[in-house]
Amino acid sequence: MISAIKKFVGLSMAIFCQQAVSMDITVTGSTVHLSGAVVGGECDKLKQILSTTKIDLVMLSNSNGGNANTGYCIGETIRKNNISTSIEGFCLSSCSRMWLGGVTRKLEGDDATVGLHGNYRGIHLIDESTARLRQWIPRFAPDVDVELMNRWTSLFYSKHMMYFNNKRAELCLNGKNDCSIIKDKNVFNAGLATK
Repeated sequence: MISAIKKFVGLSMAIFCQQAVSMDITVTGSTVHLSGAVVGGECDKLKQILSTTKIDLVMLSNSNGGNANTGYCIGETIRKNNISTSIEGFCLSSCSRMWLGGVTRKLEGDDATVGLHGNYRGIHLIDESTARLRQWIPRFAPDVDVELMNRWTSLFYSKHMMYFNNKRAELCLNGKNDCSIIKDKNVFNAGLATK
């Protein structure tokens, strides 16, 4: 009996923790707001919202990303439904795939940032996923700077990332502690933002 109670408590805590850290999804008028960690299940929630509500904009904020397949699914769902995307704060990793799904894409203000890199298992790059990502991105951002895309999709460790905002781009190899400016690049001339 005690063993069954421990298992129940453990399972309940796991479910609670997953729900507590999953993306916060809210609707205001014709805008869906997504923020936080991408844990899976968010695409189904977005599809459910779209089945009952006319949405024109998905606003992404303060997400370090997470589940890659969910990022792809949300990006594809956004594009299929002719929705625009915008970022307030930061949108990294799998969140960037959501943003790239927008028919128009914008960063709100000079500090808004999109961060891109490859797909990872643990901290290491999944080599077989690189081809998928390199085919996917130009479908959604046809003006992407292919040279830059090839660089960010081959970054070996998950802490390596290219960050873009309205004024600059930078390559960071150890979080935000080891960054170098990518000369003359920003979110526009990298072919990522549309406005």
